[in-house]
Amino acid sequence: MAQNTVQTVGNLTISFIHPLISGGAAITLKGFKMEGDLVTTTQQMMNSKIVPLIGGDTATLTNNVRAGKLTLNAVRTSGVAAQGDIVAIADLLQSLPDSSGGVMVFSWSQNSATQTKTFLAVTHESHEPLKIQGNDIATYACTFNYADYN
Repeated sequence: MAQNTVQTVGNLTISFIHPLISGGAAITLKGFKMEGDLVTTTQQMMNSKIVPLIGGDTATLTNNVRAGKLTLNAVRTSGVAAQGDIVAIADLLQSLPDSSGGVMVFSWSQNSATQTKTFLAVTHESHEPLKIQGNDIATYACTFNYADYN
């Protein structure tokens, strides 16, 4: 029998905890469109690399680095970081010296169970300061680095 997956899309919750925003209180992020890619992640480096050697031999290198990039695609909402506007958060973090990073927690429902993934040591990498789109709401790609996840 085929295995089917049922996942809700309207109940995704993303929390961000950072000592430089709202005194370190958890903030629920807002401004995500229902359609399109909301979140994408990429590894910072490969976990395995094969080095070809003369004569046909190889040397394989492995590591357990789980660091990477996390991109949130969102629209401007209130313009206030403390109210969960991810673009405003990116604006704020870009202007501050960050020596601690934050924690970003994703929570969603799949097959009647709550799934979570937590990203650690989250720091602002880049975002578009201004984006204007005709006859639609502009989506900003806000990219963060993370050191690990669980």
